[in-house]
Amino acid sequence: MGVAIGYHLVFSGFGLWLPGDERGNWSEAWDEMIGYFEPHMPHLGDPVRKRMAEERMQHPRVVLDEIMIEAVIGAIDECRQKSDWRIAAAAIEPTHTHLLLTYTDRDIDLTAKWLKDQSTKAVRRACKYSGPVWCKGKWRTFVYDEFHWENAIRYIERHNELRGAGARPYIFLK
Repeated sequence: MGVAIGYHLVFSGFGLWLPGDERGNWSEAWDEMIGYFEPHMPHLGDPVRKRMAEERMQHPRVVLDEIMIEAVIGAIDECRQKSDWRIAAAAIEPTHTHLLLTYTDRDIDLTAKWLKDQSTKAVRRACKYSGPVWCKGKWRTFVYDEFHWENAIRYIERHNELRGAGARPYIFLK
């Protein structure tokens, strides 16, 4: 495997992709039969586990409204201005956010955490919301070649087009 040229990050709104979800999940080291085991393994849907996760939620699910989305856009742009990476594609949806970032020497997991932290603070300032905005963790893929890079751009831009926003609707993409 060569050197990464970038990263595709996805952040899901809080409470929208719980452990046990029928789409599968990457939960924290859990197996129904033996309990804790090898971390970061995929798990298939489990309605009992999902119900248990829903019952433990202390805050409501988060679906970003327009004010929240604008706050996320502003926070992402501020982070970009302070960074050595650029954003090649982005889609900020009510339920999740996609970001395609160019390579950086910075730890991408810390960068993702920083983006989530800053956008959470911005949402809280914008609408006086006090709960979590994003699910724990993130989905992260390293991009190693131009084919994968171009496909990721098209995939993310389609999210924006399906919403009627145009392929590149954010100021930091212009």
